[in-house]
Amino acid sequence: MDIASILILLTGLALGLGHSLDPDHVIAVSTLLCNNTCLRKSVVSATAWGAGHSIMLFLVGLLVLTLRVVIPDSVFTLFEFAGGVLLVILGIIVVKPLIADRLHQNRQSYSGETYPRFNEQLTISGKGHSHLQKSAVTGVLQGLGGSAALMLVTLTAVSSVEIGLIFILIFGAGVILGMVSIACLVNSLLAYTASHLEKVHRAIKAVTGSASIVFGALIIAQVIIHL
Repeated sequence: MDIASILILLTGLALGLGHSLDPDHVIAVSTLLCNNTCLRKSVVSATAWGAGHSIMLFLVGLLVLTLRVVIPDSVFTLFEFAGGVLLVILGIIVVKPLIADRLHQNRQSYSGETYPRFNEQLTISGKGHSHLQKSAVTGVLQGLGGSAALMLVTLTAVSSVEIGLIFILIFGAGVILGMVSIACLVNSLLAYTASHLEKVHRAIKAVTGSASIVFGALIIAQVIIHL
């Protein structure tokens, strides 16, 4: 392997790490982790997101390398739109139980009666495998969004299919590594506030869910405007 190939592969790792920091990716994974304070589950969830993301990129990259297929802008636009819709849905899943719990508390304060507190965990359709599936599907739908196009453009400069495939795998490893690092930071914050600062914990969840809804809506609006 020559120096040029090594530099291309290092570029893949750097691009993967940078790609994991795309705002929509960070918001999506943070929202997915909002109702989870277990570090192991957070890492597994982030890994599932990264795996789904990388699989989509690998399949598309394989087409680019072997068939020299040029991915039309409409495909990237479609994935951007789907990613925006998904961000809105994820945000609603987080915010909805917080609103329901607030309404229950207001009813209790007005009537003086005692109502059971709304269990936020019950709103998460994913416990176990279904939550991992949700993370993986989110990663797939966000696979061609953001700076992924830059990676695909880089592939056109790769002369060897083998080097190109290794490039994609290293890019995917960078994405997973970056996202797991983010998940660890998010989990640390959520776990600490859940144990010591309940109001702050709920505020973080409300802000994260709201940010997901707003950011998703902005992506949707941007796609519609540019149609």
